[in-house]
Amino acid sequence: MSDPAQDWLLRLRGEESPSLRPACAAPTVAGAAERVGSGPVDWAVQVARAMTAEIIERVPEHGGGPAPFETLRRSVEATVLMALCGLHAGGKPESGLVAPEAVEGNHELARRGIPLDRVLRGVRIGHARLHRELMAAIESEPEPIRAAETHRVTELLFDYADMQASQLAEDYIAERDRWRSGTETARRRIVEDILAGRRVDQETAMRVLGYDLAHHHLAFVVWAPSPDTPAEGLHRFAAEFARTAGAVRLLTVPSGPSRLWAWTGWATGPPADVIAGRRARFEPPPELRVAVGPPAAGLAGFRRSHLGAGEAERICRQSGGERLCDYADIRVASLVTDVAEHGHWFIQEVLGALGAPDDRTRELRETLRVYLAEGRSPQQAAERLHVNRNTVTYRIKRAQELLGRPVGAGLEIWLALEAARILGHDDAGG
Repeated sequence: MSDPAQDWLLRLRGEESPSLRPACAAPTVAGAAERVGSGPVDWAVQVARAMTAEIIERVPEHGGGPAPFETLRRSVEATVLMALCGLHAGGKPESGLVAPEAVEGNHELARRGIPLDRVLRGVRIGHARLHRELMAAIESEPEPIRAAETHRVTELLFDYADMQASQLAEDYIAERDRWRSGTETARRRIVEDILAGRRVDQETAMRVLGYDLAHHHLAFVVWAPSPDTPAEGLHRFAAEFARTAGAVRLLTVPSGPSRLWAWTGWATGPPADVIAGRRARFEPPPELRVAVGPPAAGLAGFRRSHLGAGEAERICRQSGGERLCDYADIRVASLVTDVAEHGHWFIQEVLGALGAPDDRTRELRETLRVYLAEGRSPQQAAERLHVNRNTVTYRIKRAQELLGRPVGAGLEIWLALEAARILGHDDAGG
């Protein structure tokens, strides 16, 4: 049973925001909530996101895109939850008590070749940030509790940090050695060299990869929003994707615990129906997402198609939405959303009042976007939106009133509408 003086931990509260969803699997979150309550769990989720951002800012090697960020956030979040539960229960941390998510995230850093000293620096930065956040919370407590808990929490967090660093260093070295001993390392290294634009011997690369780099390629990225989705599901979908496309080769490279890079290839180029009907043919199951790049040939095309798939993944994650995102559908919008802040400025400057975050204005934006995409045809827009033609006409008139000017040629407006749809203009700020 915990000391009543330690019950200040149960009063911790995070900000209410739909964007602050837990990164950990549901059982981990539920277990922590059962021990300390939902308020401290919300606080942990919020603080863990801030810790993750600080670690990546100060040790950039931990970053590298949305997937590495989420892997690290899951690791940090699990560590914070475990620390809160331990601090409330009291007592010294048990030897080897490291969150499984932290161990898995540590293994991923080892497989990515992040040096051990940079990994441990991230651990130290994270614990220092957690200490600051807890000290700030203790400051609001009355003096007897504040004095006692400041000393106790500082001492225990030091013990946690020391124990975790030792355990993670040991696990890191073991995982690094296992990874280096396998052929997967060589395959991953070659793929990363190609993607980085480094010179590779094509014959050697094809032999190690078991994949013909001279073929025509279609790259795709498969990932699971839920961290507890088995990796086998990602590989199974990739194989089904290649089979359905009639491809002669498939290459897959794991890129995190719930993310997979993949390429499928043809000797003479993908069939026309594969290019024209990808959305209908390759819709993934509900638990998965897939981003598809443009078809391209040869060694340069292997890289080009993957970079396009990566951009489609970025758009898919930002817009929050569809299970399949095709580069062909987002290549123009990607140009105005590559730097999010600039994209928000562009939206504000072009749309003005039509950029308001309410549902009604969002409906007007979407109608105008579809109207422009359909060649300014009210009838085609109505069919696509499943509404009456008169409804489209009314909404276009109202949208133009908010714009303060006629749509005109509409190109700049259409780009701003696409950017607002992807970036979520509600979060753009003023």
